[in-house]
Amino acid sequence: MRTHVHDAAIIGGGPAGSTAGALLGMAGRDVVILEKEAFPRFRIGESLLPYNTRIFDRLGVTGLLEGTFIEKHGVTFVTSSGEIEQTYYFDQAIGSRYPRAFEVQRAAFDRILLDNAQRKGAAVRQRAAVVSARREGGRWILAIGKGGDGPATIEARFLVDASGRDAFLAARGGGREMATGHRKAALFAHMNGVARAGGRDAGNIVIITLRDGWIWLIPFADGTTSVGVVMDGAALRSSGLPAERAFEEAIARCPGARLRTEGARRITPVLAASDWTYTCREIAGEGFLVAGDAAAFLDPIFSSGVLLAMRSGEAAADLINDAVKGGRDDPARLEEYARALLRRIAAYRKMVDLFYSPGFAPLTFHPAARLNLGGAVMSLLAGQVDHGWSVRWRLGLFYAMGRMMGRLGVGPRVELHRVFGREAEPATKGVRPA
Repeated sequence: MRTHVHDAAIIGGGPAGSTAGALLGMAGRDVVILEKEAFPRFRIGESLLPYNTRIFDRLGVTGLLEGTFIEKHGVTFVTSSGEIEQTYYFDQAIGSRYPRAFEVQRAAFDRILLDNAQRKGAAVRQRAAVVSARREGGRWILAIGKGGDGPATIEARFLVDASGRDAFLAARGGGREMATGHRKAALFAHMNGVARAGGRDAGNIVIITLRDGWIWLIPFADGTTSVGVVMDGAALRSSGLPAERAFEEAIARCPGARLRTEGARRITPVLAASDWTYTCREIAGEGFLVAGDAAAFLDPIFSSGVLLAMRSGEAAADLINDAVKGGRDDPARLEEYARALLRRIAAYRKMVDLFYSPGFAPLTFHPAARLNLGGAVMSLLAGQVDHGWSVRWRLGLFYAMGRMMGRLGVGPRVELHRVFGREAEPATKGVRPA
């Protein structure tokens, strides 16, 4: 009996995998998505960027998202004291094409994308954990663990590793390069009763800056809010506090967060995640492409994760579709895929590095109106990573000013609180537990 060989097999049904699967299905390719979990399932990373809209339009899901999730028009930065706020809007970006994004509950959002991939022609298998993969005779042979419905072995000409932070291929040989100095921990939960702005700003993400991290507030259409605390992982471990206690004390010690959560009630457990920045060593090669968090993970401060995942899923699908049509791999295309993905990650990594430096707060809370540096920054934060010269030189100047302020201690002073360690503010009233 002759074994069926798919054009492509995709490990993982998250944003990267479902995007690749939908586009390959739309192109008439024989593609299967292998997802180890059953959807819907909880995920963090709920704040999207405007340039996701181009991909949503291509996938045909924009209208569905508009009817389900709250719109996000900008980002509001708040000092830890709560005394200074600065809001930036996506329509201020240089060359702005997409002035809004969405705040999404990831369980519902990811289900929409995976269902769309199935409607567009991808075969979707849930509870299908891939336990091994080997390249043999110009094809991939994947073994599925016990409990997955359907065949225990899948064969495909191309493999897309979109397995998220499991990093299926890297964990089995390629390896990851960890970024020193970016070993953060995140504690997060959903809450009812968190104060939010009205009107156009109702859907803005709020980022509260601390001396030793930051706090996010992401509003949802149903009135709930995602609240997360990001801090140095070593500081959290040395505190010896369990996740719920550390979460509540961090909020209690930050006046800006305490004010917004006063009287709020936590409706989910507090979850913990390590936000260790890494890049996988092998992102593309003979018959395989790595997409999304399986290729690299970046600190979530600027909400770049879903966009980078979908961009890489889109690029992987286009490359595989062309290779199937042409009947052969193109090594130059594989190399360009990897270079483009790394270039986009590096663009956000540079802004993340600045965020954790002393120069970011004075630039953010006391912005200079001249030269439209804010417009260039918002172009990046909107997701316009492949920008032209008018944005590049302004970003270069913005980074140079940030480095100078950080080194020399010049510029307006912005006082920030520390929530862990000896200099932490004393905890007062915390949020009500679930």
